[in-house]
Amino acid sequence: MAPDDPAEGYSDWKGWTADTFGHLSRGDDDYYAREVRDATRRTSIGTVLEIGFGNGAFLAFCRSRGWDVTGVELLPELVEAAKAAGFAAYPSDRLDEVPDASFDAVFAFDVFEHIPPEASVEFLRTLKAKLRPGGVLVLRYPNVDTWIGNPFQFGDVTHVNAIGALKMGYYADTVGFDLVILRATKRRGFAVSPIHGVHALTAGVLAKIVAGVAKAVYFPDIRVVLSSSSVISILTPREERDGPLDGSSSR
Repeated sequence: MAPDDPAEGYSDWKGWTADTFGHLSRGDDDYYAREVRDATRRTSIGTVLEIGFGNGAFLAFCRSRGWDVTGVELLPELVEAAKAAGFAAYPSDRLDEVPDASFDAVFAFDVFEHIPPEASVEFLRTLKAKLRPGGVLVLRYPNVDTWIGNPFQFGDVTHVNAIGALKMGYYADTVGFDLVILRATKRRGFAVSPIHGVHALTAGVLAKIVAGVAKAVYFPDIRVVLSSSSVISILTPREERDGPLDGSSSR
């Protein structure tokens, strides 16, 4: 790895180690269970592809649900850790070896912001090709439509694409996706700690109220999320969607 490569030392910076790989805490399990609910309401999930699995918490979550999960990751030490833990894992440069039309859902948590803008459309086309008919793509990325997303977007030297609602809509339309859900991420609550739970019930509610007012004043006709530092986008291939478009949006 080149000395000036921004990914050098990334695992250490994130605190990802081989001995903690695939650890699913009670808080993680609760968070992911709530975060994937919209996806499971749209399709029956049995096979999952995760792009950028990091330290493997979501891989472990999928395994705990009985889902057949495959992972793709840029960092070779994490690919090896996943294989050692019994997961099917591929390095990012071998994504083309992952079979097309094989997955009910593709998840990419905190990945899209790492993809250069000039490669973003092709990246989404590749993920679309991995989906079975009726499948869903779930993306989580920092929310640059609001200042509270800036520390997460600009605090990581490997983030090269700033994504807001309008840009996400462009990407979806260009690739042939319907952006069926655009919402705030779930807040970690009492399953993590009493402090997290109280925060979700107080500051979390206040953030939604303030964001709702701000959206009504400044962006009444734009589908933006203003209440959270990251957002969830759920996309379905346009030719596969049945029924009316769900214009869900969270403040």
